Amino acid sequence: MNHWKVKNPRRDLSFEIAFTKAFREANRQYTHPARIELACLKAQYPAILMPIEDKDVIAGRIQFGLIGYGIQGQTGGTGYYIDEPRVTEALEFQAGSAKYREDLHDLLTFWKSKNTYDIVFRNTPREIADIIPTEQWKTQPVAASPIIRMAGAYIDFDKLVRIGIPGLEAEVRNELDRCPQTGNDPEFYESALGALDVLKDCCRFYHAEAVAKAAVADNARRKKEMDDLAKALERIVDQPPASLLEAIQLCWLYGLMCPLIEFGRMDVYLGDLYVHDIDNHIITEDEALKMLQSHFRLVDSLDCETDGRVIVGGYGRRNPENADRFCLLACEASRTVREILPQFTLRFNSETPKAVWDAAMRCIGEGRTYPLLYNDDVLISGVMQAFDVDRNRAETYMPLGCGEIEFDHYSFGSPNGSIGTLKILELAVHGGYDPVSDSFLSKKTKTLADCTSYEEFAGLYKQHLLRFIEAQAKYEKYLYEAVGAIHPFMMVTMLYDGCLGRGKGIFAGGCEYLAGTVELYGNVDAANSLAAIKKLVFDEKKLSAGTMITALDNNFAGFERERKLMLDAPKFGNDLPYVDDILLDIHNFICVEVKAQASKVGLKSYLSVNINNAQNTTLGRWVGATPDGRKSGMPMANANNPASGSDKNGLTAMLNSIVKLPHNNHAGMVQNMRFTRETWTHQDGKVQTLVADYFERGGAQAMITVVGREDLLNAMKRPEEYKDLIVRIGGLSARFVDLKKDVQQEIYDRTSY
Repeated sequence: MNHWKVKNPRRDLSFEIAFTKAFREANRQYTHPARIELACLKAQYPAILMPIEDKDVIAGRIQFGLIGYGIQGQTGGTGYYIDEPRVTEALEFQAGSAKYREDLHDLLTFWKSKNTYDIVFRNTPREIADIIPTEQWKTQPVAASPIIRMAGAYIDFDKLVRIGIPGLEAEVRNELDRCPQTGNDPEFYESALGALDVLKDCCRFYHAEAVAKAAVADNARRKKEMDDLAKALERIVDQPPASLLEAIQLCWLYGLMCPLIEFGRMDVYLGDLYVHDIDNHIITEDEALKMLQSHFRLVDSLDCETDGRVIVGGYGRRNPENADRFCLLACEASRTVREILPQFTLRFNSETPKAVWDAAMRCIGEGRTYPLLYNDDVLISGVMQAFDVDRNRAETYMPLGCGEIEFDHYSFGSPNGSIGTLKILELAVHGGYDPVSDSFLSKKTKTLADCTSYEEFAGLYKQHLLRFIEAQAKYEKYLYEAVGAIHPFMMVTMLYDGCLGRGKGIFAGGCEYLAGTVELYGNVDAANSLAAIKKLVFDEKKLSAGTMITALDNNFAGFERERKLMLDAPKFGNDLPYVDDILLDIHNFICVEVKAQASKVGLKSYLSVNINNAQNTTLGRWVGATPDGRKSGMPMANANNPASGSDKNGLTAMLNSIVKLPHNNHAGMVQNMRFTRETWTHQDGKVQTLVADYFERGGAQAMITVVGREDLLNAMKRPEEYKDLIVRIGGLSARFVDLKKDVQQEIYDRTSY
């Protein structure tokens, strides 16, 4: 049951049984979604909060139930959820009384039709479901897939720190009193006040535990830590935070109750109190570092993989001097907490202090994969154009999860669909037919063999792409409406701009800027394949289209000569206009068409993201052989990186290719780079100079892993010796030895510089 890092996890499903009882009773008593949600919050918190552990100086470990209330997969599930396979496993193998086993049977049958995921999926409109019929992309060949989640809320932590629980209560009460004039829903506000009472109960829960731990502490240092923690927990119930410890503790517990897994511009909302406490000798630098290290370990304990963002730096901070001092502390916490999370992120610009930049480079150079680097001098203008917002709003941009961009406590743009652009190319080659599943996954069109020019085939490919783009946009809008009708997500809603004034849940009309994003997988491979088709079939006529298709359908068995021609065709990442221009054309076509859907479906914006995680490997399993010479089932290129091993002209050429793609028509695109320790730390500084030049020439983002290629090879052979080896996959970092073997191989095959 322990998918969250706690020492003594719950051993049975007593919580799940109690939560189900509370949910049943709430549905018998109430019809209002906020009333039902409040009852579930009371059942879940503090029941799923776990004990303070020995190294913790911040309270708040958690073990989500196999049944419960969440907002996305990493918080148990979306809405009211059940982890049916694990509940079934408990029923089949867990010891317990006859009554206990009877209760487990009840859980399975009751939640089969009541969980949010299945409600939303089975009610998907037919016009959407006919085109994107399954969310089982891990096990089914799909061209595009819906994703049921509400990912990436960035609440107003700065406001929470400034006004605290009492200030937030006062705002809610004021809106409640105004309901006769505004016509807003009083039950929503009454339930929101109840949710804040639950938050206070969680503070009191941990206050009692901290007091108890202080009483039995075996040394003076630990006693003081628990005494200080107890005082902080007691104080934040009734007053806004007045210290760094109080601010961290309040923000952490509030976040757990949302429940959310993105932690925002930490230097803004913690910087002032950090500087105040240091300058007034209330705490030492070592004590401040220990608090932040504890906080970072708690983020890691959520085990939320692609999320857990902590962001520092950049334009638009109200307190840049104090924030930059905090940045140095955060860099040191990231360097010394050698865990997968948080996804520590540095927004930088021409004004970033050298000390902050140097601290970031040291952290990266020691193999942390952090901080992730975002270039504000490029991204601010790009975000303004992509989202149609002014500079002030653009300066509040936040990369979430794998790198999708939204605006701090203002917009919501959950990535709720994926499109396999290489899979769709495979369908276009075969006229809509999928040879992997032996079925038509798209509309029937001409095949590649029926086309008389490259332009005709490229046009057909774009028609297939557009079909799935339109369906995904409609699905995004549907999902918000379906989930919003069930869930007000009150804890998130209370700290999102405008929601309290409107008296509506974030997805039910509360959010000012409700947006959406769709993930892309396979763009680089598709461009490489199109380049091979153009060159070999139409320009040079070295292969007939029929021969190429036959070679692909046979996974190149008996077609070794033809495969070599395809492998030798131009590949992205070598500064070759022939293929780079094709990728640019596909990139811009997709970005323009995706953006055009927003006004059609009723969203503020709808944009594409190219921020691949391990799905370049997972989705690649269901794509047959492709015209770039890639064999059936093999991984696709990660994000907009060159396909593994295909960038043969050196680092400068690779960077030249990458900077050709614009950043003004999408919502996020990540760039992974891998360097050996020897080149990264070489005294001539050449590699770091090239990276700096990449940013100056328009590079927007970089995720850098510094690791020896031999280390990766040895880790595959002797994993027990390399448990602390961390690598960047795409939109997430991971311990290399914990990855699936095919993902390990794909990472090893990438070019190191």
